Amino acid sequence: MAFLILSGPSAYAVDIYAAGGCNFIIDSSCLVGGAGSDLMKSFESKLDATVINITGTGGSGDAWQVRVRKSGVSKLHGVTLYVKRTGDGSGSGIVSGGSSYVAVETSDTDFFEGSGDMTDITVQYKVSGISISVPPGNYSATIIFTVVDR
Repeated sequence: MAFLILSGPSAYAVDIYAAGGCNFIIDSSCLVGGAGSDLMKSFESKLDATVINITGTGGSGDAWQVRVRKSGVSKLHGVTLYVKRTGDGSGSGIVSGGSSYVAVETSDTDFFEGSGDMTDITVQYKVSGISISVPPGNYSATIIFTVVDR
């Protein structure tokens, strides 16, 4: 699976920039017990697969929230994509929430929140529910992060 990361400015002064993504290569080495067995239950990316920067805030007291959604993905029965925040980043504010996996849906889901300009916030991905019953092929999704000024 491959993921393309898109980000864009909110309707307010706060901006978000996300860079990175991940590819999961699932082959015979991912079988639990060799030929004839099922696949591992889940697959995780590296801890810093995507790095998010939040800039253009009004200072350390200017609160914001990051939301996440996916688009352009084929519905695969039982397969779920997750994201979690793995790093706090650095800057003039704070970041909280999102340190446990959150399922990514086709509509906006609250991911994490914070305040002030923050850079280098790291994100990890997980895919679960892939089994040998999923037809072989290339599957991809676009992950969209949006920041909302609060």
